[in-house]
This record gives sequence, structure tokens and C-alpha cells, in this order.
Amino acid sequence: MKRRNETNERKGLSRRQLMLAGSAAAVSLAMPHVVSRAYAQASAFGNVEAAKAEGPVVVWHGDQEADIVEYLKIFTEKTGVPATQQRLLPGQALPKLEAEFRAGQTTGDLYMTSDAGIMENLRLQNRLLRYVPKEISAYGPDYRSAEPGYWTTYYINAGPMMYDTRYVKESEAPKTWMDLLDPRWKGQVGFQNSAAGTSYGFWYVMRDRLPKDYWDKLGQNNPRAYSSSTQILQDIERGGLMIGGRVSIFQYTKAVRKKQPVKAVYPELGIPAVNQPVGIFATTKRPNGAKIFTEFLLSKEGQTIWNNIQGSYSARRDVKVEYLPDINTLNMLVPTNLEEYRKPELRREFVGIWNKMTGL
Repeated sequence: MKRRNETNERKGLSRRQLMLAGSAAAVSLAMPHVVSRAYAQASAFGNVEAAKAEGPVVVWHGDQEADIVEYLKIFTEKTGVPATQQRLLPGQALPKLEAEFRAGQTTGDLYMTSDAGIMENLRLQNRLLRYVPKEISAYGPDYRSAEPGYWTTYYINAGPMMYDTRYVKESEAPKTWMDLLDPRWKGQVGFQNSAAGTSYGFWYVMRDRLPKDYWDKLGQNNPRAYSSSTQILQDIERGGLMIGGRVSIFQYTKAVRKKQPVKAVYPELGIPAVNQPVGIFATTKRPNGAKIFTEFLLSKEGQTIWNNIQGSYSARRDVKVEYLPDINTLNMLVPTNLEEYRKPELRREFVGIWNKMTGL
């Protein structure tokens, strides 16, 4: 099957192991399962009073916890529906999900993840409840499930390079991905580890755009692995790391808000980015609350609130975030061939390459 062009022009809106446990779980989740629970009708909207009676809706996510806590507070104030959160990166969420699905019930109601491939697997396994929000037309086909309502992108996680001008001169800073191979940056380039969906997305969209020996050569420069983009930026700001090799763009927004002299670099070859989708578990115990949360999160109001708190691009063209360059001016690379993107063998290949590169 011919690969689709991964470049997202937005003109039509058109994760030493995953670590191994996460990778194994990804393989397990790729196997067919059947969920016996009857699904609610896709057109049935959530009822606020019923949602209150269900109890707090439980949101699983891999985002900055403080951002989600702030957002849930506003959500409850505006809708009257109580909500709580649990932070689980893909490498943690997958084995937990598998165990809970086998038991026939999930403790979470919704999942917000950095890996659209995982979400697409869940859809194919009938593990997601189909709910079509009222404003789904604001989301192009690259930002939602092919059949609308199973999962939708609540933000686009772009990944430029970053550095602090107090420690790296702008004239000497890398301008291209090839510049990271310069010996001057040996031991001074940071990436998230292979458990991060954003790292997989970076490797996936760049593997055919960079020389085949690029990752081996980059490995010779001893790049450092971090568990989060927050840790990368913290090291950059204190001078412990010169270059963030691929850093989630919201870190740039947060740095500018703190008046930190951080610069973002957007190579012309392309900016790796991943969809951050949200979906409702078919086994949710709080379907009304889950629907109301999804409805609010994907509305123009909810997207404006979320992306202004968090600092990334919305998949909606009518929502702008201060400090970020116009997304239409960037060569944004988003994985769109999910049939290929979610293949366990491709993920295993990535984990091996990435762990070798970062010395794990």
C-alpha cells in the first residue's frame, strides 16, 4: 500500500524499552477484541443532571498535570459536571488499559493521548464509544477518525528544536536537523525517550526525509534521553543542556510567558507533529459526563480555554494561540497513514533505533 503524504498543509484542515512493556502492550492492543457492552447512540447528547448523578468523570491523559487540573476546574465551573484526572503516558496506560479491558471495565472514562495510532487501534477493537460533538465540522479529516465521533484531535503537538540564547548564540544555533550532527553538540542534545508518542511521531515522519544513517550518526553525538519535554526545557533554561532536539511547542509558549530567552527553530525540511486525540472508552461508567466533557473540549470555547492554558496549536482554524507562528507558514508533518503508523513491527523498529541512539 502506498504511503500517504504525511505533510499536513492544513489548507483543508484537512512513544532502554516502549519501553519494552509499553511496546508489548502495543502489540497486545493490536490484537482483535470484542467489547460486549452496548454502545450509546452516536447522536445522543450528554445530560447534565444524569452526569452529576454518575459522579466525577475520570480523564486519563499524558499532558502537564497542572494544565489539566486547571482546565478541569474551569470545565466544572462552566458545566456543573465534576471531573478528575489521572496522568498516564502511553508506556503506562497501555498495560493498564489491557488489564482493565480484560476485566471488562475501565476506571477511566476518556483517554487523551499523544498517539493517534493507539486510539485508532482502540477504535478498530470496538473499545471506543462513538459520540459526534456538535462542532465536529470544525475538524478536518486529518484531525479525527475516518468515521467522525470515535476520536478527535484536541491539540496538535508540534516539535521544533529549542535553545536558550544565554548559552547558545543565535548565529551558532542549529538551523536544520542535519546541524544536530555537528560535534560541537556532542552530549548536548536532548530528546524524550522511546516511551513518548511524540518521539515515535518524530522518527516516523522524518525517517524517509533524512539520510538512512542519520540516526546512527546522531547516536555518535551521544544525545540524552528525558522522560518529559518539561525536563528538557528545565535543563535548557539552567544551562545544563544546549539544544532541545525535539521539544513540544507548548514549552516554548510557557517559556515566553515566563520571559525566558528561549528560541524555537522550525527547520524548512519539516516540523514533526502528532495529533493528540481524545476518545471515550466504550466501557465508561459515566457516559453522560464523558460526552459533556468531549463536547466542551472540542467546542470553540473549550479549545480557546485549553490551548491558551497549555500553549499549543488547536486543530481548529478559528482558535489562535499567542506567541506561536502562524501554523500555515510552517511545513508541519503529521502522521496521517494510521494503518501504517500503528503497526507493532514499525514501533518495535523505532524503539530499537531510538534506544540505541540515546544509549538506553
